[in-house]
Amino acid sequence: MLSPQLERALLVALLREWAQLNRERFRSALNTPVFSMSGTGDTVGTNLGLWSSTGRTLQIDRAFALRSAWPAVREVLLHEMAHQFVDEIYRVRDESPHGPTFQAVCARFRIDPRASGAPLQPQGTATDQDRVVARVRKLLALAASANQHEAESAMNAAQALLLKYNLDFLDDPQEQRMQWRTIGEPALRHSEDAKVLGGILARHFFVKGVWIPVYMPLRGEWGSVFEICGTAENVEMALYVHEFLQATTLRLWEKDGVGHTRTALARFRAGAYHGFFQKLNEQTVRQAETGLVWAGDPRLDSWFGQRHPHIRTVKSTGFKRDSDFQNGRIAGRGIVLNRPIASTEGRALQIEDKRRG
Repeated sequence: MLSPQLERALLVALLREWAQLNRERFRSALNTPVFSMSGTGDTVGTNLGLWSSTGRTLQIDRAFALRSAWPAVREVLLHEMAHQFVDEIYRVRDESPHGPTFQAVCARFRIDPRASGAPLQPQGTATDQDRVVARVRKLLALAASANQHEAESAMNAAQALLLKYNLDFLDDPQEQRMQWRTIGEPALRHSEDAKVLGGILARHFFVKGVWIPVYMPLRGEWGSVFEICGTAENVEMALYVHEFLQATTLRLWEKDGVGHTRTALARFRAGAYHGFFQKLNEQTVRQAETGLVWAGDPRLDSWFGQRHPHIRTVKSTGFKRDSDFQNGRIAGRGIVLNRPIASTEGRALQIEDKRRG
């Protein structure tokens, strides 16, 4: 249960999010509603959010706001803003709440028409892509083997599968539905190792990433968390690579680390991720020389640009380059994980094969 002070701060945070979304998504077309919380806070109610034209009230379930990741709360807020748009801009009141006008507004402004607040999940039975992802996950697990030959063979097989999947994806005329996920826990500030790991995923694993502001209701403060966006399969693979690298660097630190504190582990990981990042960049250059170049996905670029229209780059300080960091850098260059396709930002979706002339 929130104190009255923290609940007021939560309502202010919701108003701040609403104002930003109104500017970015709806071009300030909406007028500010009255915000309120519903439910007791003990259990999540049936309605996560509710727009009511009577009194112009926008409600968010109290327990949902407290227990959910802030991006999920933002999705529900957007959902209710779509209802507000239908009600106050189009003045449509003779349709069902999720009728054709509401669906059209969600499609226009790229809003999830469901009300769950969770990222979109792939539906139906397992696809060929699902089986590829499952197979690559098993190969990555084998790549952690102490047997160098077995590890290299597993990573080569994983590389071939990822490459084949992404090449096949280029020939698939059906539009892929994009996904988003957050990685890690929100915090007031994130250390260098977390930022470098996020950069690895965004640069080398077919997803886009951004540090987004999130509100932490129980602390009454704003922090940030890393979000990745891409097709369902590529997002899942990036999440698995994130877990794989964290587990691998922990194992290497226990073997080669100098200090025995959480800070020492973070410094070692920062060095390992820097070393691994450098290794991937070198592989990107070599693969470009062989003729295979991943040139980006314009559908993802468009979807990501609408989801995050205002992105700025900031610089931050890193860890001291001490013995833990240097040991980590050496260990990172020894991690066996091959880059499937080189990446070039800002170009049309294509595979360039220089060997064809």
